[in-house]
Amino acid sequence: MTQSPVTPEQMDAIREVVNIGAGHAATNLSALTGLTVMISVPRVQWADPEGPPPLPGTGDLVVITVPITGVSEEGGERASLILARETALRMVALMLRRDPAQHQEVGAFERSALNEMGNIVCAAYVGVLGTFLGKGVLIGTPEMHVGPRDELADPVPNGLVIETDFTFLATTFEGVFVLSHSDVSFASLLAALGFGDVGRPGGAAAA
Repeated sequence: MTQSPVTPEQMDAIREVVNIGAGHAATNLSALTGLTVMISVPRVQWADPEGPPPLPGTGDLVVITVPITGVSEEGGERASLILARETALRMVALMLRRDPAQHQEVGAFERSALNEMGNIVCAAYVGVLGTFLGKGVLIGTPEMHVGPRDELADPVPNGLVIETDFTFLATTFEGVFVLSHSDVSFASLLAALGFGDVGRPGGAAAA
């Protein structure tokens, strides 16, 4: 397993940023659905490029990915919300106050609802990132893929794996949020959090 380039102190600071983003996402989902939605972050870790990130549930996955612009000149950053397919379908049913039996497949209706949810969650996390970086960070149009986990669970070269639990209507749903970024954006974030002379994962210091 590759050693994490993030120190415990740096990870604590990143976790604070993540928790703020989770709070914003919960507020926005609550406003959208009319439900009291809570989001907790039980674990944040550095992605291991030698293996897939920890994935929620079992069976097929739903992966909602958005490109991120404005973080670095190099680009390439992206955010992904990963849910087990069965979890995603149950979430859609409860959020829309519908019978879960009506949502057995990820059709056009379910895709629309899940894309909206993924867009809200990604925008909340990325928006907080932009605030700390002092940049106008934007996300692009979400793309959703549904399929076997061994086909969708590609390793993340550089990034944070954020376990994200959604709770509403007395039910908790497990998900994973992955924030992939370049070495430059990673170093810039840590510098913005007050860590000087930050080394990039590639070994060079941040400018």
